[in-house]
Amino acid sequence: MNLIKSTGTFGFYTIISRLLGYIRDILIAIFLGTGLLADAFFVAFRIPNTFRRLFSEGTFNAAFVPSYTSEMNKGKKSANDFANNIFNLLFLGLLILTIVVQIFMPGFVSIIAPGFVDDLEKMDLAISLTRITFPFLLFISLASFFSAILNSHNKFAAASAAPILLNVILIIVLFFSKALGDELVYYLSYGVSLAGLLQLIFLYYFVKRFFSFKFNFKLASDEKVKFFFRKLLPSYFFIWRNANQYFSWNELLLPFKLAQFLIFIMQTEFIRSI
Repeated sequence: MNLIKSTGTFGFYTIISRLLGYIRDILIAIFLGTGLLADAFFVAFRIPNTFRRLFSEGTFNAAFVPSYTSEMNKGKKSANDFANNIFNLLFLGLLILTIVVQIFMPGFVSIIAPGFVDDLEKMDLAISLTRITFPFLLFISLASFFSAILNSHNKFAAASAAPILLNVILIIVLFFSKALGDELVYYLSYGVSLAGLLQLIFLYYFVKRFFSFKFNFKLASDEKVKFFFRKLLPSYFFIWRNANQYFSWNELLLPFKLAQFLIFIMQTEFIRSI
């Protein structure tokens, strides 16, 4: 029964999130249309979401959950100490990455989206928007870390419901599209980072029952942490070897292009019905 209940809870919130995400993409395609604003925003939106594969869902959590569960069997203090060490290393690494990328953003966007290099206006806009959205990576990766701890304690509702916040915030921003005009892309970008922060706060409210973190930036790590990162490295090596599949700028734009295509089909069918 617990398995059925957990699966049902996870599936329910995931379906809601996917539906809202579909509505979000359709509304963005309607209000941003095609061209410079839309392409720049979707690159800025997809870049931190692509990097979260490295630092949160999938690769990182797949290595963290078994290690954390093993420490749970040894006692609450052992699990909390292990999680706290990983949290501090993750936070410090993400903070440094965010600062470095913000400083070298023009070169970074040129590497990730080489198709924009020949269009200076689009490139400048993409750089500005990505500077706004990139902190989302820091917030959402830490939020996913909290989700992994909750999942380890068989608490799936909050973790699966948290992504809904992103879609709700962007949809709310889109409702004010007429008033915002061309500034809409900037408000959407700020909405992305705000949603990441709210997800982090939301999940911390639930995870604090199981995990209490303490900032400690000493880089010394014990054998458990070293063993964890040894398990993690092969996954990162695989991603590095297949980097073109993760960071292709055409792939970054694909979801929006599909949404644009759907809008075109609906407009065509409407014209035919007149």
